[in-house]
Amino acid sequence: MAQSNGLGIRSKQPDGPEVDEAERKVGAVLRDLEDKTDVDVKDIDLEEVVDRDAQDRPVVKKAVDIQAQERPKKKGWAS
Repeated sequence: MAQSNGLGIRSKQPDGPEVDEAERKVGAVLRDLEDKTDVDVKDIDLEEVVDRDAQDRPVVKKAVDIQAQERPKKKGWAS
């Protein structure tokens, strides 16, 4: 089970192995994003959005919003 980070954002119910594995996969995707784009992920949100299916009926889907910020440029020693 994943450990709480102390902020009280995790539910009191223990997560199952499937949830723990999903958290590891999401973490790996975020690290890959940071490495490839030279940004720091600051926040992620899971949202429910209304979309349309093939029959043009409204359906609720999950969407992820990622907030990223450029990493500060490292400056070398002045000569």
